Amino acid sequence: MITLDAPAGVHHLPIEAIRPSRFSISLYGDPDREIDGDGLLDSIRRGGILVPLVAAPEADGFELLSGHRRLACARRLGLETVPCEVRAVPKGSGRRRAILDYNRQRRKTFSQLMREADALESLLGPEARRRRSANLRGSGVEAGSDAGADGRNSDGRGGRTDETIARAIGLGGKDLYRQARAVWKAAASGDARARSGLAQLDAGTKSVHAAYKDLRRRARLTTGFRPTPYDVWAFRRDPSYGVPHPGSIPAGIVSHTLHYFTAPGALVVDPMAGGGTTLDVCEAMGRRCLAYDLDPVRPEIRQLDVRHGFPLEARECDLVFCDPPYHTMLAGPYAAFGVEPEPLTGWIAFLNTLAAHAFAALRPGGHVALLLANQTEKDLPAGVGYIDHGFLGYGALTGAGFVPVRRISCPMDGAYLPQHVQRARRDGRLLGQVRDLLVMRKPLGENEILPGGPAQLSGSPPASS
Repeated sequence: MITLDAPAGVHHLPIEAIRPSRFSISLYGDPDREIDGDGLLDSIRRGGILVPLVAAPEADGFELLSGHRRLACARRLGLETVPCEVRAVPKGSGRRRAILDYNRQRRKTFSQLMREADALESLLGPEARRRRSANLRGSGVEAGSDAGADGRNSDGRGGRTDETIARAIGLGGKDLYRQARAVWKAAASGDARARSGLAQLDAGTKSVHAAYKDLRRRARLTTGFRPTPYDVWAFRRDPSYGVPHPGSIPAGIVSHTLHYFTAPGALVVDPMAGGGTTLDVCEAMGRRCLAYDLDPVRPEIRQLDVRHGFPLEARECDLVFCDPPYHTMLAGPYAAFGVEPEPLTGWIAFLNTLAAHAFAALRPGGHVALLLANQTEKDLPAGVGYIDHGFLGYGALTGAGFVPVRRISCPMDGAYLPQHVQRARRDGRLLGQVRDLLVMRKPLGENEILPGGPAQLSGSPPASS
């Protein structure tokens, strides 16, 4: 029984009589997960619920329209009743509109905003269809429609649905809303890059425009792709491809490798896929891709320790693209049991093993591409100025039986701080920016001989003091 012991319209309702709205939870998530750490629980514990909840009466109780987090706090604190304004709001679209209005000033993530937009699309869609139908007939207003002949609603709002929704959710104009909608739609379709952008949007570390630009830039590999004709590929990392991951490489290196050394439809294998740059570039350029990693970060990347060889599905592939985790050149290992902590002799053994497995997996005439940078800044033996990993990779590949095709310079961005540059100048020391892509081919037959004979690796690296 409801007792009126508060201002008009506000009652103290038993908690068990109030049912949370499924529609609200679908938009904003489980309120029990939001009340920890934001101070609301402590505030209600000290001073009670200061702003009444809002609920609509039903035959067996009340449906909550506003105050889901406050109700969750009351339940957590063991309260028996809560102050609640009771409003007779019809079921269906009326209640959904009311819930959206009550949450208008709520601080929301990007995903919550877009779920609101989805709901508004379903609410405003029938109105938009009626307006379009009336415009096509040229008859002004259809019976029962709230749209005028000028394309505007009866309350004076702009007739364009996307413009109306953009204003309603506070996302700016229709252009920004369309960009947000494109990112949201791509993420919903399972696009890993869009999902990564969505996570950054929710965290507030990326803007809608930046996430949309990431989507749009991908089209450059399918329309208007202009490869450089030189053997120096000075590309920067493009966040449109791959998800954030240590050691991510520029998509331009992968796209040019595919352009020059594969044909459309070719099977590309990346055994150390990291954030999936190769996977995404292959998709954009019409190549098939099998991506593996010791510690996969995306569902499209399968778990594999390449030291044990390639799976059968990768056999007779057209290209193996390898960007291995460089020996001792990381702040921390990519994954447990990786090759990074190995001593130099272990790293050389790994390169030999990788080359042998790639040779076994490729079809005759297929290519391997190995991206390696020189080691110049840390963990160098005493009296050694650098270790030429490109040379080590060259020896491993030719030792496995590959025929050299091209050595391409892919200089790194060189993200050195000004003090690092000044110190290097003062000390007469060179900072490392050299990185090479070694491209080699598996011979077509036993009669194809490597010029100069196969190189043999020794246990000692080439060094320069």
